[in-house]
Amino acid sequence: MNNKNDILKTGITLMVITGIAAIVLGFFNFITEKPIAKQLENTNMEAMKAVLPAEQYTKLDLSKYKFNFDTSGDPKLTPDSRLIEEINEAKSNGNVVGYVIKVAPKGFSGPVDEMIGINKDGKITGITIVNQSETPGLGAKSQDPNWNKQYKGKNADKDLVVVKTVPSQDNQIQAITGATITSRAVTKGVNTAIEAYRVIAGSNK
Repeated sequence: MNNKNDILKTGITLMVITGIAAIVLGFFNFITEKPIAKQLENTNMEAMKAVLPAEQYTKLDLSKYKFNFDTSGDPKLTPDSRLIEEINEAKSNGNVVGYVIKVAPKGFSGPVDEMIGINKDGKITGITIVNQSETPGLGAKSQDPNWNKQYKGKNADKDLVVVKTVPSQDNQIQAITGATITSRAVTKGVNTAIEAYRVIAGSNK
């Protein structure tokens, strides 16, 4: 009888402890949820301003656009609409100056969150890596402005390709040494942004 009572008491005690722990975790989650969301919003805003400075950014409703990309090309570089996280229309003085497109292609170690700016003339104004978990000293170099500045000024009239040597054509991007997979992932993200820009620009004509 005592054995059963002990088991019952232990069970009730564990239930109470578990319940209290759940309440505490829920409370901390509640009080940290908004600050985390705010921090993410600030990070996104800073990234947008870095790639395409503007006075105002308005998130577009992606359901209004048909992103039927041609997927018959090289899968390592071919645009993929599933990579699009969000697209923001950038305005200054009430006029559209371009679009900022956030994508998340899969790199060597996980998603590589990128922000790409493309102005109304169809030129890439810059890219920034918002978040990545690539190998330090290799794929992590994708965050280095000295590497990703290669994309700036490229025209959105053609997809980009990755090469291991010094580029000989305007649409070529030199890979990070020892990190071709990351280089292709970032470039695939940019190609996706380019294709998304074409769709949006075409629908607004």
